[in-house]
Amino acid sequence: MTIKRSIEQGFAKGENGLYDILQNFNNMACGATITVAEKDTDEWYVYIQLTDYLGNDLTVPACVKAYLASDSDGLDINATALTTEMSIGSDGSIAVMTDNAAYLLVSEADGDIDISMGYTTGAKNFYLVVVLPTGKRVVSDVIAFTA
Repeated sequence: MTIKRSIEQGFAKGENGLYDILQNFNNMACGATITVAEKDTDEWYVYIQLTDYLGNDLTVPACVKAYLASDSDGLDINATALTTEMSIGSDGSIAVMTDNAAYLLVSEADGDIDISMGYTTGAKNFYLVVVLPTGKRVVSDVIAFTA
């Protein structure tokens, strides 16, 4: 026997049931795809797509935190600063929390965030780490600046 219920049927609505729990995730960034796309001399362009708990692109603006790491696990916040502060491209907005290291990113209504970053003092690898409201971290591929 298969039991089927829809969210409209309640799932113990009002009793901290599944319906109430899922409502907390409605319009929240629960996932992210980070694409390290283009390099232009000493500047990299990175695109972020925020997704909901079902993996669909968001349809509302959302906020996430981000920082630069020196390792592919995203565990070590990078002590080496960018030489050109991270900036927003055509999608979203950015607030610098710590110079050249930690940021608050706000997507457009479709969950898109476009950023650029520069490093002009030699070879250095960075990883962009997006911290979702759930605490989950999403780490980019390497962003490799060459001498």
